[in-house]
Amino acid sequence: MFGDNRKRILLVDDHALLRQGLERLLNLGDEFVVCEEAGTAAEGIELARELRPDAVIVDIGLPGDMNGIELTKKLRNEFPEIVVLVLSAHDEPKYVRGASKAGAMGYVLKDEAIENLRIALRRAFTGRRSFDPNLLGEEG
Repeated sequence: MFGDNRKRILLVDDHALLRQGLERLLNLGDEFVVCEEAGTAAEGIELARELRPDAVIVDIGLPGDMNGIELTKKLRNEFPEIVVLVLSAHDEPKYVRGASKAGAMGYVLKDEAIENLRIALRRAFTGRRSFDPNLLGEEG
């Protein structure tokens, strides 16, 4: 049956156009399917509780009381089985280290190719992390 083996992904980003574009690109193959999208951390938590996706892709800058790093930590604490990846425009080491410490399995920059996001997802589903050492900085 169509989609039975695809990993279900929840997108959390405050830009609707980016979410819609990512959804279309990730849904193209037979590996992943976007099951839902959210514009805030609060919506993301609510949808994760309801849908129990295989992975959540989180932006760092989210409106409201919780940013992407805090959302990552909350998701990992509440749902340790869910893979969390950060997709961000921020390339500062403090954000990358923060995401790593919060339990993210990878950090992908928004200006990278979609294939890098797919690779990071594949790696995460096999228990391997994807953090560019150059982005982690000296404390990496």
